[in-house]
Amino acid sequence: MRKVKKTASVGSNRRRTAKPPGSSSSSSTEQSKCVVAELPNALIIDILSRLSIRPLLNCKSVCKTWLHLMSDPFFVRLHLERSPTTLLIQKTPFVRKESTEMLLIEIVEEDISKPFYIEIIRLFPAKNFPDTDVRILNSCNGLLCLYEDSGDKSDMMVHVCNPVLGEYIDIPVVNTDKKFEHHLAFGFSSVSNQYKVLQTFYPEKDLTASPCLAEIYTVGTGQWRSIGNAPFRLQSLDANAFLHDSIHWIEYRSNSAGFVSAFDFALEQFKLVALPPASQIHDGMGRCYPSSVGVIKGCLFMTNGVCIENEKFEIWVMEEYGIKESWTKKFVLSNLEVQHYVSYQPLYFLSSGEILLCEDDESIGVYVPKLKRIHEAKFYKGKDCFLVTAHNPSFVSLQDIAKGEELKVLRT
Repeated sequence: MRKVKKTASVGSNRRRTAKPPGSSSSSSTEQSKCVVAELPNALIIDILSRLSIRPLLNCKSVCKTWLHLMSDPFFVRLHLERSPTTLLIQKTPFVRKESTEMLLIEIVEEDISKPFYIEIIRLFPAKNFPDTDVRILNSCNGLLCLYEDSGDKSDMMVHVCNPVLGEYIDIPVVNTDKKFEHHLAFGFSSVSNQYKVLQTFYPEKDLTASPCLAEIYTVGTGQWRSIGNAPFRLQSLDANAFLHDSIHWIEYRSNSAGFVSAFDFALEQFKLVALPPASQIHDGMGRCYPSSVGVIKGCLFMTNGVCIENEKFEIWVMEEYGIKESWTKKFVLSNLEVQHYVSYQPLYFLSSGEILLCEDDESIGVYVPKLKRIHEAKFYKGKDCFLVTAHNPSFVSLQDIAKGEELKVLRT
């Protein structure tokens, strides 16, 4: 089904291989150096921007010229546009004084007729991200939003981090002991070119006593500001639900069907995403729908959960964002373990048509359409529950986007 090709940590050194007997002197190497040196910088940037993250990290050590080019805003933007989606897994245990490692899994599909393989890069606390009890909130443009669970404390800390560069900033969230049903999300406004953190909460323990409120922290300003009432409260975020400057999530309310809520970081407004008619996505039991939301190839998708009657799981795609009539049923997954009420979250859509599914945050399986079932061999299985999100590694530096914040660099 798949194979693991390489495993390494970010910035790890490779063992040098000896030259084969009879090899020429350094003249060929010098000649190649001259050829590369004569290439226009724009061409070098174009070539480098197409590489995956591990060879890119090695390229940063080739020479000062390449290091400088890879810090150029044009390269950063071009690489971000081409950066392949990876899976970022935070292993257990979560509750401890220091962080556990994370796995950055790149899925490589060289040929649709051949099995895919994976490249694994290990990310470590105090090297790639803060060495505290942090959990992944969500990812945006290669930046991770991590939060420390405050427990009974009145304050908590949010970290915006680029694990590839080993940079992060701290964003304090105060008076969390006076905020109930408190949730956060991280996003980006392409209009203002600013990164922001959204929080929603109730000011009273009795959630019916007052409306839900919302606040915004714009990275670089150093302060939170109120944006009034929140008509839709943030809930648990799915693995990959940021699209068109908006974060999306599923919200359920008593005595009503589930719906897709969203927050536009450019307009700083909440909104609803229109769904297909209820008659089209009925799950057979009259339960709430949808059950998850995400992004596939630049389009929003939603799932309607598992139908108990026929053990089917549907994935709908909105082919034109914001257009209700563009919802199309793209995938129907069969023979799932519905008797145990297992929840499924699509993570990655392979070119072969296979789909990576997170099962109850305990394992990742590969659904094979030809077999109409999940493959017996698991793509990934943790010792316990784990956190997973879609992540596009990037070279977006907090030094450029978080001016005014106290930047912390874990390594040079």
